[in-house]
Amino acid sequence: RHLDIAAVNPYHAWQDRFDAQAIWQSGDLNRSLKNANYLVTETNAQTIGWDSRAQYPPYDGQLRLAAYAHAAAGAKMVAYWHWHSLHYGQETYWRGVLSHDLEPNRAYAEVARIGAELRKLGPELANLRKQNRVAILYSADSYHALQFMPVSDRVKYMTILGQMYGSLYRLNIEPDFVTPDSDWSAYKLLLVPPLYSAPDSALEKLARWIEQGGRALVSFKSGFANEHATVRHQMAPGPLRKAAGFRYHEFSNLASPVPLKTALAAQASASVWAEFLLLESAQALASYEHPFFGRFPAVTRNRHGQGTLTYLGTHVSNNLMDALLAAELKAAALDSPDQALPAAVRVRHGRNARGRQLHYYLNFSGESRTFTYPYAAAVDLLSGRPAARGAALSLGPWDLVILAEN
Repeated sequence: RHLDIAAVNPYHAWQDRFDAQAIWQSGDLNRSLKNANYLVTETNAQTIGWDSRAQYPPYDGQLRLAAYAHAAAGAKMVAYWHWHSLHYGQETYWRGVLSHDLEPNRAYAEVARIGAELRKLGPELANLRKQNRVAILYSADSYHALQFMPVSDRVKYMTILGQMYGSLYRLNIEPDFVTPDSDWSAYKLLLVPPLYSAPDSALEKLARWIEQGGRALVSFKSGFANEHATVRHQMAPGPLRKAAGFRYHEFSNLASPVPLKTALAAQASASVWAEFLLLESAQALASYEHPFFGRFPAVTRNRHGQGTLTYLGTHVSNNLMDALLAAELKAAALDSPDQALPAAVRVRHGRNARGRQLHYYLNFSGESRTFTYPYAAAVDLLSGRPAARGAALSLGPWDLVILAEN
């Protein structure tokens, strides 16, 4: 609340590991801080790393694709760390736009192209506005509490948040981030990483929001401790019990992954943690294939008022998380043609300051990709070519189009 403008310094992988997940996860969080556009005050120019062990410069087109990925999330500035590579010190190999020889190079040429395009298109792209209907509930208290009382050395608060975000990324769904104190009224689907440390009021608010028609996907360890990270005296999951439709007394670490039986995904599995859920009004969506744990459901769904709470009593595999979110999107009428895009093609939407609806289609692969454009007739701001609804559009390797509806 003391910031006028939020800014972020996102770094990410290049070459074959390059995609927009890290760019957009940090961008969405920073856009949500003020519900406004933000600045990228540092990001990759060439290679990053303290030494020569991780020198992976971008392929042709990747610098440009990254710059527009930032814009598609709501960035209104992209600045590089840094102008030229340093000749000594800790950041000798955290390279700038220019290499150590200070001469124009491949990265310089691509940054120059970006600059020339943004000089022309900047007014069309700046101050992008979103109307997202999916949000991730971020709890700084829960993050810190689970840092002190972890369930695993491998799976932590940000692991679960990142897994949820990754599923949304693969499904081409844009989220905002909210806090327990935020206004959630604009959202139809809420993803809740472990809400471990929270006051009764926050859990009661979540239950009311569900009762009034919201759909929530809630992680294990939610509702267990209060705002002081003190475990509640009441039976878990505390004030969420009625909305969740179960109770539990016991829990266990899982020494190795356990297969799950579910109609939602083949070869799904559980790992790290298991809560011994005792159903009251909830239904089981997945159960453990195990002689002991098999008596307990692993994933549940409960109707509460006009909405539903789907609960993960364990750390589920990525394929089950994807399936659960796809089902939630369909039930909330939030699915769209975006889920039918080729695997490497990502899309982002927004309305620019002039009121035009923009669609960014970005190809995160080294091969051409073709897709069917499903929205209103538009023009590609980069090339000037028109795109009719239903047209087949092709994207070159590491390339994009920015379609502005007419």
